[in-house]
Amino acid sequence: MLSINIPVYNIAVKELVQQVVGQATASGVDFEIRIYDDCSSKEVREINQPLAVLPHIVYKEMPVNLGRSAIRNKMAAESEKEFLLFIDADSRLISENYIANYLRHATSGCVLCGGTAYAAEKPADIRKLLRWVYGREREAISADERNKSKGFIITSNNFLIDRKVFLQTGFRENIGPYGHEDTLLGYDLFKQGVHPVHINNPVEHTGLEDSKVFILKTRKALENLLFISEKLLKANTDFSGKVKFLHHYQKVTRFCPPLVIRSFYELFRHFMERNLTGRKPMLLLYDLYKAGYYAKLKKDT
Repeated sequence: MLSINIPVYNIAVKELVQQVVGQATASGVDFEIRIYDDCSSKEVREINQPLAVLPHIVYKEMPVNLGRSAIRNKMAAESEKEFLLFIDADSRLISENYIANYLRHATSGCVLCGGTAYAAEKPADIRKLLRWVYGREREAISADERNKSKGFIITSNNFLIDRKVFLQTGFRENIGPYGHEDTLLGYDLFKQGVHPVHINNPVEHTGLEDSKVFILKTRKALENLLFISEKLLKANTDFSGKVKFLHHYQKVTRFCPPLVIRSFYELFRHFMERNLTGRKPMLLLYDLYKAGYYAKLKKDT
């Protein structure tokens, strides 16, 4: 019935797998757990390899890095169960009923998003503070709020989907190495008449990135978003109207020219980066940083 898929890249997943095995076994459901290593370092592979001998585990190591989309597509294609549950490797189950909650809501044709949580205490490492603040303020929101505001948006770190539905669409593999592959999956499902349902079944995101890495990933994600919206989808209004950043950017640029936004970014970029990597990162500056960088991208492409 259930294929639990954990794509791995340079993360030890023993604790997460033990949690999943325990809950899936207790549920009495027919299940498998697929752990596909996407060309991690030798040290990480050696840590995870003993998991291969556990019951219900399908452990595979990719000879080359496939990327976020392709590895998930491969797992889905090779799975043998009716429903696919995708969990990011840098996750921790915080509910003893996590698997049971998904099973209770699983129906034919469904797409279920469980949500994301973050530790209540701020990280001791200042370098990880921005990611924690952003996660707590922007990602750790209730299912009711997500159902009202997310539209077709899927968060791929923690979602369950009917395998037949997924195989009809899948993640697109032609959009670059990082960012918004789940946004595009949600859009493709939306065009087929499939809408995600958000439930309160979060996992805790434990893999907080260094603030500088998070800023770099933000820039990469915006590059992907520009490619998706303007090249791949040709400025499709269904897409841009539902993606929160694009919707806000379009509203702002109606009264504030992109030249002004871009100039602000170029003038204050280093100041904003100092704040965002410091002890009191401001999400308003993070939003301005994103808008400015996107305006610069649009000019340069």
